Amino acid sequence: MSGGAGEVEDGTLAGRRLLVCEDEFYVAVRLERALLDAGANVTLFASLAPALAHAEREDSPDAALLDINLRGELSFPLADTLLARGVPVIFLSGYDTATIPPAYRDVARLQKPVTLAQLTGRLGELLRR
Repeated sequence: MSGGAGEVEDGTLAGRRLLVCEDEFYVAVRLERALLDAGANVTLFASLAPALAHAEREDSPDAALLDINLRGELSFPLADTLLARGVPVIFLSGYDTATIPPAYRDVARLQKPVTLAQLTGRLGELLRR
């Protein structure tokens, strides 16, 4: 993630609970820091199994940011669980649209590398719905 001051001017992320599942350490840390700086509460996971267990047993987050490929495991089961609970999901991935299964092509997606402005803008759109 690059660019941006780390603040969302309209306060859209303040107090929002976000689930982030990202396996690349530096990307995960930068995402977490940017979202915390914007006022969000972040629950961060690096792999599918603990994120899925959390999503199945805890209160639903306000939104989720999911890397599609988590060290060879696809995050689609996590997306399914969250979407079934009405949680907005954004895929963060280097995959292009053609490689995403048709069932997920309508899920919000940001192409890596993503800027802070792109991320917070898209999150803001989804959270205001």
